[in-house]
Amino acid sequence: MYKNIISLKILLIIILFFLNGCASSPDTSGKQENDPFESINREIYAFNDGADEYIIGPIAHAYRDIIPNPVRDSIRNFLLNLKTPLSAMNATLQGDFTRGFTAVGRFAVNSTVGVLGLFDVANYIGLEPVDEDVGQTLGAWGIEPGPYLILPFLGPSSTRDLAGKVGDWLIDPLGLYLIREDYEDFLLATKVTKALDTRVQLDGVIEGTRENSLDPYAIMRTMYLQRRARQIANEESEDTSIYDIDIDIMLLD
Repeated sequence: MYKNIISLKILLIIILFFLNGCASSPDTSGKQENDPFESINREIYAFNDGADEYIIGPIAHAYRDIIPNPVRDSIRNFLLNLKTPLSAMNATLQGDFTRGFTAVGRFAVNSTVGVLGLFDVANYIGLEPVDEDVGQTLGAWGIEPGPYLILPFLGPSSTRDLAGKVGDWLIDPLGLYLIREDYEDFLLATKVTKALDTRVQLDGVIEGTRENSLDPYAIMRTMYLQRRARQIANEESEDTSIYDIDIDIMLLD
């Protein structure tokens, strides 16, 4: 495990070095979005879209049809609760101590009164959800997104958010605990379930964009970049949360 952590730290340093170089480079593409790898990104996007249409989407639809909505709501609450310690750490690293304390309070209430997070009791007493990650923390520290990326199976990202994902794996206290206690299978199961649940929530957006947009790639790129900007500014709302075209769609959070 520790060798893997050291390897991830080295990878994070390499990504951050690349990120800083890209962030300081001007966007010569002539477009509003920083997408210098667009031709490659579009090829990977087409591959991901095919995988979603014929494999991931049908599996997500089966999950939706088999699992009743109230049960899926409880599963979603449970998964959100698992991420709350990481959100608390990132809010604190951003200097937002109010949201950091809110996240800690939510985790304490929902892990006990909410039966391990199956019920979002904290929301009823005024402790609203806090969803932060290392990518948002890097953005709050002033690091630019860098070039837009499409990753195979993982979907939209940027050099900053790619580094952020590695950072999430390195500092997530609950994830590290589960790995240390040999609960990797449980951790993997939560990631797969989170991906399926996210895909179910995004079904209308994905299918609508696929069927009605002349350029689904450009639409998804704009939606992703705008939402990440809103998240960093803490302007995200429930009305826009369904447009999360993050790499959570495919597998890992």
